[in-house]
Amino acid sequence: MGALPATIGTDARLPLHARLRDQLAARLAAGEWPPDTALPAESKLAVEYGVSLQTMRRAISHLEQEGLVHRQHGRGTFSCPARGTGSLLRFFRVTDAQAGNQAILPESRILSSARAPLPAEAARRLRRRAGEDALCLSRLRSWNGAAILYETIHLPLPEAGPLLALEPGEYGALLYPLLQERCGLLVARAEDEITVTQADAHAAAMLQIGLSEPVIVAERTAYDAGGRPVEARLALGRADRFRYHATAT
Repeated sequence: MGALPATIGTDARLPLHARLRDQLAARLAAGEWPPDTALPAESKLAVEYGVSLQTMRRAISHLEQEGLVHRQHGRGTFSCPARGTGSLLRFFRVTDAQAGNQAILPESRILSSARAPLPAEAARRLRRRAGEDALCLSRLRSWNGAAILYETIHLPLPEAGPLLALEPGEYGALLYPLLQERCGLLVARAEDEITVTQADAHAAAMLQIGLSEPVIVAERTAYDAGGRPVEARLALGRADRFRYHATAT
């Protein structure tokens, strides 16, 4: 087949289909194929990269498994819109008895939005230097006036720079679609780590609970399609609302 095109990358530690996946994911992250846009045919992409059709299909299957693209029978492969990648609210009971105890989307309010220095832990997760400027958001999730989740979110600059112009009331309920629309940042996956602590005075006030009551701590790091961290979030939730469900086979 000859020399591989330079655009595939030359990291010999990865198999060819994995390098192709990374290259296609980077093109998705760069906005070359906006949400719900058809990608070129697999055969055309295979010719473009100088690989077999089977190898290209494996690369695109990786993207499909990650939720970055979806195949439509008879139509082709389409890019996916930004996802919630599993909202942290899945760990907390948020139901409405009048709606048959069905899960609902709680109220979401940005309390503050400002440029601020990165604290050490957020900087580590974002792979930045502590003290470097970032966009810091504080957000409260509640339902029927009862607080459920209090979040501190750090977003890297200049990537999240377009959000600096927004007032707190302009963010809306969902952050990831806004990151994609305004900043071109497609959140492809997120890692959550859950621990428990006791409420300090600030957490107790935000969550409307007593001082030293148990609080669920959820640390999230979100990544774009190219594997770069684009969000470091610290969420504090009411322990009396916490739930965890897992199925093992």
